[in-house]
Amino acid sequence: MRIAGAVACFALATSCSRTVYEAHFASPAQLSKITEAASRSPFIKCHMADGRVIVLEHWAIEEGTGIVDGFGIEYDADRHARSVAQHQQLALADVVLIETNRPYDVDIGTGSIVAMAIGTGVSLAVTAICLAPTGGNSVNKACFGSCPTFFADDGRAMALQAEGFSSSIARSLEATDVDAMWTARPKSRDFDVVMTNDALETHVVDSVRVLAATRPAGGRVLRAGGKYYGVANMRAPAYAVGGGRDVTELFAASDEREYKSLASATNLADRETVDVRFDVSTATGKAKRLGLLVVDRNSLLNTFLFYQALAFMGSRVGDWMTAIEKSGRETLGSVATMLGNIEVLAKDATGAFVHAGEVGEVGPIAREAELVVLPDGIVSLSAGHVDVRLSMVKGNWKIDQLALVDVGDALEPVALEPLWVTRDGKVDERALGALLDSKRHLVTQPGDAYTIHFRLPAGDQELFLESRGYYYEWMREEWLKEEDQLAALQLVMNPSAALKKLAPRFKAIEPDMDRIFWQSRVTR
Repeated sequence: MRIAGAVACFALATSCSRTVYEAHFASPAQLSKITEAASRSPFIKCHMADGRVIVLEHWAIEEGTGIVDGFGIEYDADRHARSVAQHQQLALADVVLIETNRPYDVDIGTGSIVAMAIGTGVSLAVTAICLAPTGGNSVNKACFGSCPTFFADDGRAMALQAEGFSSSIARSLEATDVDAMWTARPKSRDFDVVMTNDALETHVVDSVRVLAATRPAGGRVLRAGGKYYGVANMRAPAYAVGGGRDVTELFAASDEREYKSLASATNLADRETVDVRFDVSTATGKAKRLGLLVVDRNSLLNTFLFYQALAFMGSRVGDWMTAIEKSGRETLGSVATMLGNIEVLAKDATGAFVHAGEVGEVGPIAREAELVVLPDGIVSLSAGHVDVRLSMVKGNWKIDQLALVDVGDALEPVALEPLWVTRDGKVDERALGALLDSKRHLVTQPGDAYTIHFRLPAGDQELFLESRGYYYEWMREEWLKEEDQLAALQLVMNPSAALKKLAPRFKAIEPDMDRIFWQSRVTR
């Protein structure tokens, strides 16, 4: 975010007295039956494109009119009242965000811009453990969450394969995400993907497709950014050193034995390196391009920082989210940039480590398999090995497997659309229509689960899950106690200082975060 934008956002967040209320958000479009909840929703706050906010106590939105009609007070961008309570009529086209106190009672429809469901005051029994006090004025920030989760048959059961668009935390950040379904083992050409909402979040899903690429004989298909390659001859590391210890066995296979370091106690942006050596033959070094397979996922450091940012935003979270809707990634992107991806470096013939690429799929739940094609000239034929170095923020990644592979031809996967969708064992035409229509979205709430049915091409296929959408995290009432607008501003304006200041708070909960995270999952 530009300095002026951040300062303006800070002014919005601090210019009036703090009011604690139960709040959720919904975007102005697709509020097809919002009036049905009026009796249970005492007020709404309409965040306007020009920075004004209109608070309405008695209101209605007539479907198809594009008008919000109500009785309330208008505030300017500095949150000074511009009127006494009076009749107001607003055009939905001018509204960036509608904030209601009970959006989970509202049927918001399935149009092009759908729900924004951040909810305060929501403290379900399943989340009690994730909100337990950790000392001082802080509560735990290990609540389960990270967008839609996708399951598919791994030959034994429906197993976790992917999590969709984890970094798309607002409508303006809607994005397409592609994940390898690394352990999927279809039993026939009829292939089911189960999509679930297991968190206190509202998911706004635009599309879900399966990408299928024919595997080379005896090999696999890996994704390197937007390109796909057939690979073969996977080699486990000859040895690997990370965190001052031998970690070779942790990288040998995708077996859920992961390498994970602890975050720095003084600076959450501190980095570490892992050095890995692979043995190669002279013939392979001459004949093939080489690549590095990395199977990894995030730790809960990102989750902690996101939830802590929401807690700092507190009762002004609506203004912050409005700023995000207007500016996109500029508002909160600086912290993400500092945490960064896993950089892959390879030792060249001179003995120097050179940049080869990077991997980094955001999300702490599902493992992702990614390829980095190594530059030519990195193999010392006389030495007979390849040396690779990983550079990353300490405590931010869990690495399950590393392998050196021979990289074959580029491939083009076939995109498969859903054939039908079922929910609770019944065909759901509305859900299918929302996934197939680019102007509509499928909105899911905690506990929802949909089975999406596909038909695969003949032959041995490598499968990838492509999902597009965005989501909104529900605010928790307990987080409001930590409201600190200066700390929220620091995360935007001076993330390096913020990551140092937050290090002790993260370290206090780091040992228990994984246990608490999985125990707070919303069950269906």
